[in-house]
Amino acid sequence: MISEVLDENMTKISIQKRVVFSLISFFFILFTIASGHLIMVFLDHIDQSVSKVYKVRVGVNARIFSDLPIEELINNRINSSKSIEGQELLRRKLDEYQKTGGFPVSMLPVSKFLVIETILFFVFGLLLIEITIFQKSEISQTITGVFSGLLLWTGVEYSLIIASRIFGIAKDIRVIDGKITGVYGEYQLLKHTWGILLLLFFFLLYSENSRCNFFVFFKKNLKLTRGPVISGKIDNYGPRVSFFFATITWFFYVVLLLAYDKDIFGVYSWFTYSVFFISFAFTGFLFLKLIKQPTKAKMIRYAIPTALVLWNDIEILAKWNIFKEPWLILSPENFVIFLGGLIIGSILIIKELRKER
Repeated sequence: MISEVLDENMTKISIQKRVVFSLISFFFILFTIASGHLIMVFLDHIDQSVSKVYKVRVGVNARIFSDLPIEELINNRINSSKSIEGQELLRRKLDEYQKTGGFPVSMLPVSKFLVIETILFFVFGLLLIEITIFQKSEISQTITGVFSGLLLWTGVEYSLIIASRIFGIAKDIRVIDGKITGVYGEYQLLKHTWGILLLLFFFLLYSENSRCNFFVFFKKNLKLTRGPVISGKIDNYGPRVSFFFATITWFFYVVLLLAYDKDIFGVYSWFTYSVFFISFAFTGFLFLKLIKQPTKAKMIRYAIPTALVLWNDIEILAKWNIFKEPWLILSPENFVIFLGGLIIGSILIIKELRKER
């Protein structure tokens, strides 16, 4: 029955157009993720500049909770540092660590700019959800929901950045203003949100209002609900897409962070390799499912998990030092590539929306 419906829908839109729009949707989500990272790097640069201008006090002393042994971590930073002064400072700290077993590391301060931008991410994310109430097009609701989910999740990340700087928790080190500085402590905090994630998982698993295919599969096969799975028309996809984008990003973050933890699995463990190959295999499977979606709005929504599953492989390859992530490097070229790609993707989708109208 389902295959017949799909075959009928496949005839409505030619396979060439399906592949083209699926690729547009897929790369639109990929560029959205990359642009989000690049914007965060840009805002962090502004935060450091503002703190320097207004002479915000130095942050608290840091404790390093790295996925790698400290010596390997310092050597990686020496190899990646472009500053000769920074390399020399790191070598001195490596010698100090080998002799004494430690060296002082400070955190960046919590500036007013950091607090304000965190609040604004939540405000604008919720504002976009409010806008979807007045949008009649399913495609428009979906695109707005994607941007809302990105903003809301970025707000979550920045709230954890604030917490990590207050409590002096760092995952990595960088040379900032001639000092060894602890960074990325938010990922250590995020890793330990797995309990909250499980709570949300079980709620969606037993909720009769959840329509996610993943949860519907278990509900039907394990008989987890008393009544039939909820069906019917959805008037506004915006809030659902926003929530879906943020939570699936959260889920994959936790999976990768647990995989990297040397006390659980490790960066080069069998589990990390398994996540890499499973994600790679499922990307192809999900893309085939993406092409078969009956409407363009559903294609965009299905592109979210497809792109985020592939993003696992991108993150793991970067963690293995196979390549450097360009969206984490501030340069005019990267802004043109990623933000330009995001804008072009948005324009192409809007054109398709106008055709539908």
